[in-house]
Amino acid sequence: MAPHPHHSPSRAQKLEDDAADLPRASTAHPLGRFHVVRQRGGRPTAVSAWRITTEDHAIADALGGFYGGAPQLLDTGDEHVVEVLTRCDRVPVLLGGREAVSLRMAMRGPGDTFHLCDGTRFLEPATACGSLCGCPTSLADRKAAAQAGRGPMPEVRIGFRLADLPELGVFSFVSTSWELAAELPALAAALDLAAVPALGVLRCELVEFITRSGLAVSYRRPVVEVCRTQVLVQDAVRLAA
Repeated sequence: MAPHPHHSPSRAQKLEDDAADLPRASTAHPLGRFHVVRQRGGRPTAVSAWRITTEDHAIADALGGFYGGAPQLLDTGDEHVVEVLTRCDRVPVLLGGREAVSLRMAMRGPGDTFHLCDGTRFLEPATACGSLCGCPTSLADRKAAAQAGRGPMPEVRIGFRLADLPELGVFSFVSTSWELAAELPALAAALDLAAVPALGVLRCELVEFITRSGLAVSYRRPVVEVCRTQVLVQDAVRLAA
């Protein structure tokens, strides 16, 4: 695990597919986004710690100062987008209940969206909004359809404040991970039982395994957990409320 330069050591930290219990979309507008990959030469490359992007230079400076990493402009022609390659693979976060997490199913192409639904009904286009989308009920069947090129991919969206820096505002993480999508019912259930804001941990977890052919494979997968013990600094709770 990557070191956290300022965390106290005492800070607190797959269900079966069940699409019916998956939460709906959050409306919070994020000030920055967390990522587990970055683009290099037009190809996605996994990072070993959280990468954060924002359009606010002051926020980027605060993130770099706390989590490590020097803010730098992205080479995309947009001078307002700044990235911070942190030194932390786990970050404590504050989650505002079940509404903080959501799942959409999307099939996108260059400059176009062919399918966007909540798993049951279309969200776009406006002419189809609210009508049945035809997606399978279980996440396992949706994954099989997507892998066969006949169905959309998950878009998991999580909105949160940073428990260490709650005054900065709301951040988000968007993922197409099937593993994370499968874990959303458990996460939503835990949030239903937790106080608001709930203390959680956003982890960039290293997964390593050997294939049947003997090939060593490793990658980073996002994990979100709700802490069982709500050990929060009182000032952080007040600022996040």
